[in-house]
Amino acid sequence: MVKNNKINIAEIKNFFLKKNIQVQSIKKFNSDASNKEFTLFDTPHEKYLALSFRNQPKDFKRYINATNALHVLKMPVPPVIYSSRKNVSILMHYISNDNATKYLKTKHLITILQTASNHLIKIRKSKVKFDNIPKKSNDSLIKSATWGVSLYVEHYKKKIDGYDFILNLLTKNLNNTFKKISKYKPVLTHGDFFLDNLIFHHNKVWIIDHQDLAYDHPQLDIASLIYDARRIYSKKIIDKTLNSYLQDVKASQKQNMIDSIHLISLARNLRILGAWVYLYQKGKKNYLKSFKKNTWHQINVHLDYLNLYELKDLLGIIYKETIL
Repeated sequence: MVKNNKINIAEIKNFFLKKNIQVQSIKKFNSDASNKEFTLFDTPHEKYLALSFRNQPKDFKRYINATNALHVLKMPVPPVIYSSRKNVSILMHYISNDNATKYLKTKHLITILQTASNHLIKIRKSKVKFDNIPKKSNDSLIKSATWGVSLYVEHYKKKIDGYDFILNLLTKNLNNTFKKISKYKPVLTHGDFFLDNLIFHHNKVWIIDHQDLAYDHPQLDIASLIYDARRIYSKKIIDKTLNSYLQDVKASQKQNMIDSIHLISLARNLRILGAWVYLYQKGKKNYLKSFKKNTWHQINVHLDYLNLYELKDLLGIIYKETIL
């Protein structure tokens, strides 16, 4: 049964009353894939956005901790101005809804991606440590990739002959393939750093939906930014963004870092195949229908770049039966 994730309107209106702020209108947003509920409060001089975490209460404190951490690093994130632990909801200043996806086919796209990559450089260089930000285990990428492809195969098992045998071989291959990314020095990562979680407002790129902030692989965010599971960028845009991200990296280290980005993105997109199926099973069927083809495109890009022939053969069987 889906839990009630209603915003406590009366509580937030009482907050505005104490601040002598008049609420002119209240408008609800459609819920996103994470099941948070959004409510917009319009006042004479400013708009405010309320988020409810009742469907995912653990994200409430994580969102606040993540916001505070990114503010310390001087990252552009909307500040939390009021929070209610009882109702696991927060209130923040509303940034005009110029979601970066609106600029997908405009000249601003490369500016957004390069600016976002510069945010990652700043985070990477920071020496500040946050005790209240969780650290992912070094094998989390391997586990999540295996989970994703397993759920995907299970969903389409009627179409795949010998699916259980293929999945067994695939699991062993994935463990061997991703050993290279199990040893690293973790850095602060957004965890879902892509166009939909960026706001482009007054030539500034804001970061949103950052409750999954964690210490993880240093190339995770740049991989998710340029090899987006939902959309495909041109080679020119990818190269420009990647060059921006690698601007301070020694020439001798660049190739290894690029290889790592491909491997990280391969693991991430395999996980996302499972995420689309998971959302499908929860009644949100449009994600699997709309994005699985683009997600597979990214997977195949990485398999070809990394010359992972055996893995490509195994995944090719699944691809053939579920896409072609």
